[in-house]
Amino acid sequence: MNESNVFIDKMLVFANKFSSQRHITAIRDGFVTLIPITIIASFWVLINNLVLSPTNGLLKNVEAAAKWSDLGNQIYNGTLGVMALLIAMTIGYKLAVSFGEEGLIGSVVGLVSYMIVLPAQIILTDVNGKTFTATATMTQTQTSATGMFLAIIATLFSVTLLCKFTKMDKLKIKMPESVPPSISKSFNILIPTFLVTLLLGLIEVLIIWSLNTDIPTLISKFFQAPLVASFQSIGGILLYVLLSNLLWAFGLHGTFILGSIGEPVMLTAIQQNMDALRDGQELPNIVTKPFLDSFGWMGGGGMIICLVIAIMIGSKREDYRSITKVGIIPSLFNVSEPLMFGIPVVFNPLLGIPLILVPIVTVTIAYYATAFELIAKTSVLIPWTTPPVISGYLATNGDWRASLLQILLIVVGVFIYLPFVRLANKSLEKNI
Repeated sequence: MNESNVFIDKMLVFANKFSSQRHITAIRDGFVTLIPITIIASFWVLINNLVLSPTNGLLKNVEAAAKWSDLGNQIYNGTLGVMALLIAMTIGYKLAVSFGEEGLIGSVVGLVSYMIVLPAQIILTDVNGKTFTATATMTQTQTSATGMFLAIIATLFSVTLLCKFTKMDKLKIKMPESVPPSISKSFNILIPTFLVTLLLGLIEVLIIWSLNTDIPTLISKFFQAPLVASFQSIGGILLYVLLSNLLWAFGLHGTFILGSIGEPVMLTAIQQNMDALRDGQELPNIVTKPFLDSFGWMGGGGMIICLVIAIMIGSKREDYRSITKVGIIPSLFNVSEPLMFGIPVVFNPLLGIPLILVPIVTVTIAYYATAFELIAKTSVLIPWTTPPVISGYLATNGDWRASLLQILLIVVGVFIYLPFVRLANKSLEKNI
């Protein structure tokens, strides 16, 4: 028992250190800052695909409807379409603040650094299939979620260096006291910023000269592509789900802690699906952020919506039932904290087992249901607070079978939770 407690304590210490590490925290907080933007973009993606689409929208027979999709496209271009640029700014801001530096300069350097490592020339193909080289041009492949992984790496590297350099007095340009503080600050970071941009630019051109490739290609080939591929395998996504809910079982917000790793990968995957849907091509990815939100986190971490129903069906404990009545509304919007810490589910050996087990079962079923084309792949980025059953329909671009699957998964989850809820009844009787 002592060895078990020591192991748990060590794991909790490690998880806390990991979640509070400044770079992990900056990524996490950077994404949190952009939640309003992603929700707005998701709304217009839904409108364009479910209502205005000329092929399968609710208004597909209305001639003027397709024209109004231009409005959604304009808003998409300025939100999800520039997600890589936005994440470079928000992460740069948060990381600079964590070092005690001014957040705005971190935001600027993060964005500039990402732009520096992008290729100066790109090859484009016109409508006739003819290729040509364009300079000073950016595509949505670079600015949207597909370019986000590179933006994160460039920002973390550059802003960390910047903050290290700004603490070196030898790199500061001393200005007279008569100079306004804002101007003095600008000159203080001039040399550090110069060194950071020089280093990044030098790395990029040396790679181009020596390897005949560029940083984005190398990052995609050796980091982003393997990560995305690992999440697309059943083993990779189940490991992620297991670790997320294992952390929850010990009182740590698993989806929040591991989100800094999984979120960029799964957002890249949904962006690829959205691009394929727009171009009329086959959707490449099963596992995306809305896939996990819809089939693994219904009610929040641990598929808590299933526990809510199981308690209302099989629990004789007044404490469980009263807390569940309070937490049922938040759980409908995938907020699980009232139940996690109110019942509590965390540090509860009885409920900790289904907390970990149920999402593994539901994600496995959903994965193979998608792989065997029993439901459509997710192709719409929906807000994570979208209620169960509705979320499956919206995320799969209007496939009612996904909603039916969600109902089935909730039933399966309830049956797994029920024996443990009834064991909790017996444990209360023994205590009495």
